[in-house]
Amino acid sequence: MQVTKHGTNVIRVSAPRELDLFICSDVHFDSLKCDRESFKAHLDHVKEQDGQTLIIGDLFDVMGCYKDPRSKPEDIDPKYVRRGRSYLDLVVEDAYEFLRPYKQHILVITYGNHETSILRHRDTDPLERLIFLLNQNEGKPVHKGAYAGWILFDMHYSSTSRSSFKIAYHHGKGGNAKRSKGILYSQLDAMEYPDANLIVSGHDHNKLYDPSNVRRRITAQNGVVSTYQDTVHWIKTGSYKKSSDDFGWEVQSGFSPSRLGGWFVNLKIIKKGNKVHIVPTITEAVPLF
Repeated sequence: MQVTKHGTNVIRVSAPRELDLFICSDVHFDSLKCDRESFKAHLDHVKEQDGQTLIIGDLFDVMGCYKDPRSKPEDIDPKYVRRGRSYLDLVVEDAYEFLRPYKQHILVITYGNHETSILRHRDTDPLERLIFLLNQNEGKPVHKGAYAGWILFDMHYSSTSRSSFKIAYHHGKGGNAKRSKGILYSQLDAMEYPDANLIVSGHDHNKLYDPSNVRRRITAQNGVVSTYQDTVHWIKTGSYKKSSDDFGWEVQSGFSPSRLGGWFVNLKIIKKGNKVHIVPTITEAVPLF
């Protein structure tokens, strides 16, 4: 599998005829509320399938190392509070040890608002440091992704026929959207990203899949005009951070509890008539408990 980067926010992958993906965000790895058991189980699954993982921002929580109003002392894992050691150093080292067995099956980790907050408040970049550690070992590198961008998967059905599956991602914006769960963004995002086959976002910890955006298309190639329909798939990635039930930020803000987990996406190139295209099969990566 060959990977090339174009600028800071486009990754292009030369993929096999079938590929399994694990797409997630908002892991909040260093929070005591992180469901590490489910996250590990989902990473184990994609590793068994020889697939690739896309982490779309907020792998880290790291609110305990600066005065973030959402942070509570009781949410900080005591193992990250040691005399003579930096909180961030310990978090990055722990994440490295956790993710190291999956390095060959992680395609990209992107920035989220928690990582960019650290960049604003501290003179360090935990995501850059983590990826540097992971890539010290031999093998396929883990790529660093921007807050928003594109991931393109090129598949060949034969030596003369190929297709590309385009994922547009944005870590996310806005609040929890208690009533709509963010579903209103589905059609808006489909208009904003007309070239995308799948649109992915996170941030608000909502977990949704909407395959209802069907488009009428027209193409003219080699003097032949034809019309067809295609679908823009849209997912909100969810989270691995368990919601508070007491006085947490989510409770005070009136946010709905998070639906934990991520999504598994199988991509397979098929031929129908004289055309080839890539078919996605999207299933929920459900938590263990």
